[in-house]
Amino acid sequence: MNDALMLAVLKEKSAPGVSLKKIPIPNPQKDEVLVKVVYASICGTDIGIYDWIPWAQGHIKPPHVMGHELVGEIVEIKSTDKTNFELGDLVSSETHIFCQNCYQCSIKNYHICENMELFGIGRDGSFAEYATIPVRTTWKNDPKIPTESMSVQEPLGNAVNVVTKANVKDKKILVMGLGPTGLCAGMAAKAYGAREIVGVNRREYRRKLAMKVGFDRVTDKLPEKEYGTFDAVLEMSGNRLGIEIALEAARIAGKIIAFGIPKENINIDWGKYIINKELSIESVFGRMIWDTWKDVTELLVTGKVDLRKIITHRFKLSEFEEAMKVMKSGQCGKILLSL
Repeated sequence: MNDALMLAVLKEKSAPGVSLKKIPIPNPQKDEVLVKVVYASICGTDIGIYDWIPWAQGHIKPPHVMGHELVGEIVEIKSTDKTNFELGDLVSSETHIFCQNCYQCSIKNYHICENMELFGIGRDGSFAEYATIPVRTTWKNDPKIPTESMSVQEPLGNAVNVVTKANVKDKKILVMGLGPTGLCAGMAAKAYGAREIVGVNRREYRRKLAMKVGFDRVTDKLPEKEYGTFDAVLEMSGNRLGIEIALEAARIAGKIIAFGIPKENINIDWGKYIINKELSIESVFGRMIWDTWKDVTELLVTGKVDLRKIITHRFKLSEFEEAMKVMKSGQCGKILLSL
């Protein structure tokens, strides 16, 4: 494939927008696999890269192939060691590419590796006909999982990690923010036995979608009478107001799991919330490698979670600009790209 070309979504310049271009198919390096992409899904992070926000400017070096959520078929394996992969396997990628040498890796916190490289951010990603993935961050999918769902395991994994930390069984749970990962958090919380799941989101489209996937109640604004009544709050929005409501909504000695990344500095009344309420605040950055992936597989194989319920739009890779318009409108769940 050395001289063959492929279509790719390329962040070609240090400016808003992308290019759809034919570029060479990548050659896998040592301990990498080459996959033919079957489906790739769009993440909120991709909007920031598209719009060239300050975060993206600090992490992306154009030219760069975007995308980090995918399912692909292995067409080449380049490894001197024996692997459990074979040609034709349907695989996905863990986004957090760990070094295996730092302190965090030594205690198996691979997802917060001190020298982490990010698939689709620090290296070329999945919005293309082909992609390369390091063997150590390649996940072999269970064939019982619907192929479309395989490409959305990464955000579900984030949600499962959040829900697991919240210990939701028999508890009243608030989900702040009903983007795809927030929707996944609600589905996972139900699968893990939450007593009641309430979702908050300003967009009616997302509230309706949340009800379809199993939330007990949704609202655009949490009534003050419910402040202090939630055992755990899953803060998935990263919105300043959402974070403020989370602090109010959690009951005394309740728990907040922080996942959404704010675009501004957040001020907290430390005495009121952390001391007086004895709140516990934990954070999540990705998935436990590979424990969370195993949990995700169990949820999908048993049908306790069906990711197809949040896949609302499908586009060809060549229609990326149209797909991004829908994504930025917020009138969607998860959007899939295919050839």
